Amino acid sequence: MTYRYPVPWFSLSPMRRFAHLFAVILGIVLIAAACGGSDDNASSGLDNTQSGTDASTNERTSSAPDATPTDVPIVTSTPLPTPTPLPTSTPVPLDTPTPSSVLLSTAFTNSSQVTTVGIDEVFFGMTPEDAALAASTEWNELPSGNGQCYRVTPANGPDRLELWVVDGHIERLDIEHPDIRTRSKLGIGNTVAELRSQLGDRLTVETTGDGGQVATFTPSDSGDNEFRLIFELENDQVVRYRSGRSSIIQRASETC
Repeated sequence: MTYRYPVPWFSLSPMRRFAHLFAVILGIVLIAAACGGSDDNASSGLDNTQSGTDASTNERTSSAPDATPTDVPIVTSTPLPTPTPLPTSTPVPLDTPTPSSVLLSTAFTNSSQVTTVGIDEVFFGMTPEDAALAASTEWNELPSGNGQCYRVTPANGPDRLELWVVDGHIERLDIEHPDIRTRSKLGIGNTVAELRSQLGDRLTVETTGDGGQVATFTPSDSGDNEFRLIFELENDQVVRYRSGRSSIIQRASETC
């Protein structure tokens, strides 16, 4: 039988003492490592527990019904009322009056049209020479007048039609011939009602001292605002009318 008894550490050889010391240190390192691993596992477990709690909370949140948000009122603008269109007054064309004479070979014919700016191809502002060429005529100067203003008539007619030459230019047309009419077929013999039916609110009517009437048409086109068309009426019928530049058409006949 063999008996073993403890051998004092100092009686061991140096190599054995070194081996014992190394074994002790190694044991301490292993114990420390084991303790650290427990802490990490505990922390990891805590994190997992917390993650699980968060996941559970998120799951409960996602499974909960959506909260109904408070409806935000949508501001709508009140539409403007649709404007009622103004009635369009379309003048009913007047019947062409039966001509009192047939004007075929004259400078101005039954189909000529008087406007606020002239007659046919003769326009206010032309020289007498250019106007005669446009009308295919020559002018006969009337005895009255002076160097700055005088009146002419076409050599080949018609009669009762005069043009005023002011400062070397055609500026006015006076008409008493029943067959020379405006673009709206207005002229000698028409009434105030017929004038209004064609010219509308651009026509102003004034009563003269002798009981007659003067109806003045002012064009709406800004390019023609320097010109006028004036009708003289007796017993509610046009007896003469004139067209021309506003600064000249207002003059009395005897002034030229």
